[in-house]
Amino acid sequence: MSRIKGTEVLAEELYGCHITTLHIQSRQAATSLNKPVGSYITIDFGESLNVYTKKMDIGECLAAVLQRIMKPYYHKKLCICGIGNRGLPIGALGPEVTYNLPTKLFARKNLDGNFCEVFTFETGTEWSTNIRIAKAIGADCILLVDSLITKNPSQLFHTIQVSMSDKTDFSLSGRVGDWSVLGIPVIALGMPVAISSPIFSSERDIDSELITGNEMQAVIASAGQIIAYAILRICWPLQSQTECVVLSGLNRNFR
Repeated sequence: MSRIKGTEVLAEELYGCHITTLHIQSRQAATSLNKPVGSYITIDFGESLNVYTKKMDIGECLAAVLQRIMKPYYHKKLCICGIGNRGLPIGALGPEVTYNLPTKLFARKNLDGNFCEVFTFETGTEWSTNIRIAKAIGADCILLVDSLITKNPSQLFHTIQVSMSDKTDFSLSGRVGDWSVLGIPVIALGMPVAISSPIFSSERDIDSELITGNEMQAVIASAGQIIAYAILRICWPLQSQTECVVLSGLNRNFR
């Protein structure tokens, strides 16, 4: 990406992953890049998750990234929204993550954590429903987890992306939700799991089709474990790495 006025790009290596951070700081830059003003972080682990063996390294890298973003909201009420459809593998990442988070167990044991309360819910892709639930919970900060569509085939199953902006693209539903109506910070997290077919063809009758990999179910299972592990690490830092591995299911092999 050539340098655009009103943007800042940072690159670093952490736990064997390459991290690129794009800060879009002006409306002019946002218009040029067709993205809202905000911060966009891409964690590239170099190989597809279905063959990647160092899942814990990715989890630690993601935890470090999330800690930087979410530290200002510690000691407040966090709501984790798993967007998607568990019955549809391509859109199951959000529900898979919330399934792997034993928040009720932590609540019953009254374990100390970085947030005063942590709630999880999964309601599909309907933006208005998610907004109503977030309002009812009274969240101070929201973490959205969703499957993503990419225009870059090299990112398919190879990256986890984190962003903070007023608008969040529900990639598999094609809708944009204006989360600014809540007036609270919203962090979006996802993995590219599909490529829109028009990238490869100009035929209009296949605009709604998606191209994805053959091992979708295993990839979603691994990604769900990794993201859940990272969330456990930042929400309940007194738990050991081993405990977070077991609780998130990161020790299970789906390959």
